[in-house]
Amino acid sequence: MHRVPLTVPVGGLDTLRVTRIAYIDTFSGISGDMFLGALIDAGLPIEGLTEGLRALRLGGFKLSAEKVMRGAFQATRLHVLIDEAGRGHEGPTGHSHQHQHGNEHSHSHGHGHDHAHSRAHDHGHDHKHGAAAAEAKGAGETGRRGLKEIVKILEASELPASVRTQAAAVFERIGKAEARVHGIPIEEVHFHEVGAIDSIIDITGVCLGLHLLGVDEVWCSAPTVGSGFVHGAHGQIPLPAPATLEILKDIPIRQRESGFELTTPTGAALTASLGRGFGPMPPLTVRRIGYGAGDDRPGPVPNVLRILLGERSAAGGECDRVVALETNVDDMSPQWIGYLVDRLFEAGALDVTVAPSGMKKSRPAHEIRVLAPLGADGPLAEILFRETTTFGIRRFEVDRLILERSFETAETPWGLIRIKVGRRAGKVLSASPEYEDVQKAAKAAGVPFKEVHRRAMEEFHRRE
Repeated sequence: MHRVPLTVPVGGLDTLRVTRIAYIDTFSGISGDMFLGALIDAGLPIEGLTEGLRALRLGGFKLSAEKVMRGAFQATRLHVLIDEAGRGHEGPTGHSHQHQHGNEHSHSHGHGHDHAHSRAHDHGHDHKHGAAAAEAKGAGETGRRGLKEIVKILEASELPASVRTQAAAVFERIGKAEARVHGIPIEEVHFHEVGAIDSIIDITGVCLGLHLLGVDEVWCSAPTVGSGFVHGAHGQIPLPAPATLEILKDIPIRQRESGFELTTPTGAALTASLGRGFGPMPPLTVRRIGYGAGDDRPGPVPNVLRILLGERSAAGGECDRVVALETNVDDMSPQWIGYLVDRLFEAGALDVTVAPSGMKKSRPAHEIRVLAPLGADGPLAEILFRETTTFGIRRFEVDRLILERSFETAETPWGLIRIKVGRRAGKVLSASPEYEDVQKAAKAAGVPFKEVHRRAMEEFHRRE
């Protein structure tokens, strides 16, 4: 398996650190095969992808891609062609022909939640009883697998370790959502079409495709979900479907009037598992653009998924995007601030600063600023409202230039002390003992904090 370079960097190769980014623009929703189709449209060779997926040893299958029009957009539609005679452990069929599985994103528009959200069964666990169970058994239950069986297939393959781990995480996220929605243990969840060859290919193919394209980070717009109802075996199911909604908990989403299911559980699980952040596109130089097609359907918004592949460069360091929350308070006791800061860090704040300031009517005040990971600022804003007297919070996204970080240990007479090390272009620019380690050692030994700190730094520099 050979990686596909996006570009050849020009100049400054010894100082520039290039981060390859995929930004997933889900303005019309997302499904597994739309994701994979968009990667192929952006330059992922379908031959190399097929070769890599053979490592799953799933039996006979073929990937086919065609150019189609969706509104004013030309996009790539992916098909997974399965040769029943070559399905291997998929079970005997007694005949040989191919099944073509189209876009998971659209079949759910005419089927309900119980038939799942893609290709008739995008996500679902399948508990059959009575005659239905007998019918399934008679058919060989070729499309049903448990989570453990799928993970075993991935672990037994020769795919890169990162691809195996990511694909397993996507399936686990779907399984947990199904277990939660239907009130059963995850061990009892059996995947229907998601456990079949074509859906394993979709999920694993996306993870492998990102690897082959050399993508370091995946960023996503807020997933677009549909509205209305779809009909299932147990009646009308509201959109977004329960499993999709469960998967997207704690992720910002946006809803559009549609009458269709726009984001499937597979698409939701891929973005939730792979996405580093959700919101506007981070700063990057766009190199390639891909469009993955869903079914052709009526409406003003074309049924396509857009992917932007690009690069972000930082001189010897790294860059990331975070959310900043700011508020000023002039009528709050300073005694509350220490408790507030502790609560914010416990809730996942990256940094909290409190600075004195002046406000209207010459009142002394405090400016409180919190940095949070993208998509994780909701609980922190709630704490600010609950624990301060503020009536409003400023929220904005900022980019950070950060050093490459790692941890090393220094041996002192009072035990091991962790040292946080910051590097730029491979050169150490900053090092600091972890406060908690120094505090614990100083208290236990009854020695000054500054002495433990000094010895830890001396040991670190001696090794450097």
